Parts: sequence; C-alpha cells; structure tokens
Amino acid sequence: MNTSEILSGVPSEKRAQAETFLKHREAVSVPFLVRAMLFIGSLISASLLVGIADRLLAGIIPVLGRGVLFFCAGVLLEKTSSNLPPLRGAWRRQLGGLIGLAGQIILAFRMTDIPGMSVWMSALIVAVVSYPLFKNPFNRFLWCAVVASSLYAKVDWEWKWNLFAEALSALGAFGVALWLFAKRKFPFYPLAYALIWWCTILAGETADSKMCWYGLNPANVALAACVAVYAVFSHKGNWTRGQIALAAGAVVLSALLNWPTVLALILMYAGFTLRDRVLESLGTAGVVCGLFLFYFTLNAALSAKAALLMASGLILLAVRSVYAK
Repeated sequence: MNTSEILSGVPSEKRAQAETFLKHREAVSVPFLVRAMLFIGSLISASLLVGIADRLLAGIIPVLGRGVLFFCAGVLLEKTSSNLPPLRGAWRRQLGGLIGLAGQIILAFRMTDIPGMSVWMSALIVAVVSYPLFKNPFNRFLWCAVVASSLYAKVDWEWKWNLFAEALSALGAFGVALWLFAKRKFPFYPLAYALIWWCTILAGETADSKMCWYGLNPANVALAACVAVYAVFSHKGNWTRGQIALAAGAVVLSALLNWPTVLALILMYAGFTLRDRVLESLGTAGVVCGLFLFYFTLNAALSAKAALLMASGLILLAVRSVYAK
C-alpha cells in the first residue's frame, strides 16, 4: 500500500496531519544502526572536506565568507538528497547537515565582528535562517536551544529581569510549546522542545524562590490557572472521574509547591495526555529534582516541611485511588 492509498482512507480534516506524519516516518525509515554508521562516515568525510576547503580558501575568502560557503553547500546537499535511494539519501543528508553545521558555527561566531551584533543576535539570525533550510530535528533543536541559552545569559548578565518577569516569560514559552505539541506538526517539535529548554533554565534560576506560607507566589497562581485551562482544552469535554481528579490534584499541588516543580508537573501531565515519552520523562525528572530542591531550600521549620510532604503525599494517594477506578 503506497502513500496515496493510505491517505485516501483518512478523513479530509485530518489528511494534512496524516501526510505530515507519513513524511516524518519516511525520513527515519533507515534503521538506526545503519544511520549511526552512515553518520560516522559522513562525520569523517565532512571533517576532511571542511578542513581541506578551509586551508585552500584561507587566503582567498574571509572567514565569514567561508562560513556562508559551507552553509550554502550544506543546504545544497540536503536539497539534492530527497530523490535519492534511502541509504544514499541519508548519507548525503547527514553529510550536508555536518558541513552546514560547520558553516552555522562559523557564522554564529564571526557575525559578532559586525558592529552592534551580539552573540544572541547572531545565534538568532542563524537559527531563523537555518530552520526552514535544514530539516534535521537535532540541528533545529540545537540552534533554538543556543538562542535560548544566549538569551538567558543576556537576561541574567545585562537586562537583569526580576524573578516574576522570568516566571511570566517561562509561562508564555510553556504555553506556546504545549500549543505546538497539540498541533502535531512534526517540523515544529524541535522548536517546542527548545521552548521547554528555555522554561527549564529559567526554572533552575528561580528554584530558590520559595512559596510563602502566608500568601501565594503569583507564578503559582498563574500555573494553577494554566493547569485548569489546559486540562479543560485537552479533554474537550470528554471527562472521566480520574481525569477530573488528576487535574484537581495538579491545581492543589500548584498552591503548595514552588513554581519550577509545578512547571515540571504540568510537563509530565502534558506528556501523559499527548503520549509523548520525552515530555513524560523530562517532567518526571523535573518533579523529582524540584521536590528535592524545594524541601532543602524552604525557609520553614522541620515540622512544617513534614506537614507539607504529608499533605502532598495524601493528595497524590487520593488522586491515584480515584484515577485507578
């Protein structure tokens, strides 16, 4: 059964998503071990080609020009690999991606020589230009994450955002990421994961901002609203008793814990509803780390900490018992 026959049985309103999914599956149709061997070969080939070309062109073309040349060569190799057999196409895509990566790195570092150009701006330009041209998900995620990391350095060292501004920024990025995941558009998954990375580094920065026992952290209130709204839209009215308990438990916990931990809870919850193992794993690890940090940084008596742990445990047990039914 070919692609057209499969798509003919798909409803018209979901045909675009099905076509995107099939194209994604075709792109990874070569077995993993074969792709790993091809990657090693293309890595050696790309290193030799870039090294030789860099030496030969050193006195002819400036460094920035060589970056543009490698970038364009990588794009050309990737574009011409689509009509080749799977193995040859995979090797050419990987070779083009590595040569293009060399050009991207050169451009990101050398564009800072231009007056007024910062590291964050050069990384942003490389990421925006590269995203539609290089189809490799790792390449897309890498440069989006580089932009997020360099922006974080800018925020932390120069712009001096306060904790509430960082929390608001993380919540906005988190909402966009969940929207992208819910859209099921595979080309945007790397961007969504990079937005999650931005939220993670901001949450790490503010992990020591503790919830006050006498008043809620504003970020926690916003997170509680996010949990409720996401739960409503993710189930679209098809509620079960377990799903209500899960959403209610997440809202209650958001009033007790610090916002980085609740951010991880929402990530785990989103991974569960979207059936995304990466999100589930990241969320689970984030919850464990967040609870550990929260317990040791909470400025409260040991009895208060013990009461908080008992309350959280009882909530989770209640949610589990209801959800199991």
